[in-house]
Amino acid sequence: MSKIIQPSLDNTILKSKHIVTKPIYVSKAVASDMFGVSKSTIYKWCQEAEESEEWRDLSIRPSATVTLIHVETMERFLKSKNKSFL
Repeated sequence: MSKIIQPSLDNTILKSKHIVTKPIYVSKAVASDMFGVSKSTIYKWCQEAEESEEWRDLSIRPSATVTLIHVETMERFLKSKNKSFL
């Protein structure tokens, strides 16, 4: 029989804004904020990745107007461009 853990300030979330997770995919606008560059730079990097065989999975397009960037792949892509970037 397992012991029931009582609620405390350390193990209870009362407001959704306190939920913190590492995203798997982000929009281009969010990627711009995350990586501290302009949206146009994100667009340029996505275009560069799409033209490359190695980085084709950097982003996906679930619809004609939405592009989602895979965060871990973007981090690897940027490290390959410049090891000191991240």
